[in-house]
Amino acid sequence: MTKVIIIDDEMHCTNVLESLIEKTHADYTITGIFTNPLHGLEFIKKNPPDLLFLDIEMPNMNGFTLLDNLLPIDFDVIFTTAYDQYAIKAFRYSAINYLLKPINEKEIVKALSNWEKRRKKTSGKQWQLFQGYLKDSGKECSQIALPTGVGYKIVEIENIVRCQSDSNYTNIFCKDKNKILISRTLKEIEELLQDHGFLRVHQSHLINPQFVQGILKHHGGSLIMQDDTEVPVSRQKSKQINEILETMLRFK
Repeated sequence: MTKVIIIDDEMHCTNVLESLIEKTHADYTITGIFTNPLHGLEFIKKNPPDLLFLDIEMPNMNGFTLLDNLLPIDFDVIFTTAYDQYAIKAFRYSAINYLLKPINEKEIVKALSNWEKRRKKTSGKQWQLFQGYLKDSGKECSQIALPTGVGYKIVEIENIVRCQSDSNYTNIFCKDKNKILISRTLKEIEELLQDHGFLRVHQSHLINPQFVQGILKHHGGSLIMQDDTEVPVSRQKSKQINEILETMLRFK
């Protein structure tokens, strides 16, 4: 049995969430619904859930302050928010779960499906990373939280050499020779890292151009990375990618 608590100051939002959860996940038990965050806080202290749906903007106490009063937490959180793009970016780089309002059935099913696959509690380091990004929304995200089999690992983005697809998982290869298997698809990682100059050179490969050591043009083309790996380049992208990389290599 999965115990769920919902906290949102708008009653129609709690009603929608309650209805959607009961409709799509009959095995979940909603143990508490609160429109007053202070009452929700006191209830959670005595009756911790497995999963908390938590609104951010609320009177008296916002969602972030509520969590600060509970740390360290032994449950997971899905934030419900109508927040701006900077907050969404902070959520994604910190690997913290969120749902954008208004919430519909498709989104709740997807969110809970992803949560059930991973079931990883938010760590203190993730929370610190998220708050740091949120407080300085104009700052470029230099670190990323990666969901591993045992929790989350926070790495410097500039130290990622390449990423390789492994079905619904992705292997992250770092400058220090560490390999991290994470429960994210390559497409999900691409969406986060493309703003940092990473290139999808093949269906199964995403690379950091800063670590390209050479270009081989036989058999459609491939790249030699700093870790001595030869990464294939798809035929459809070879001309465009080779032009970008040859320009970069000239100025190295």
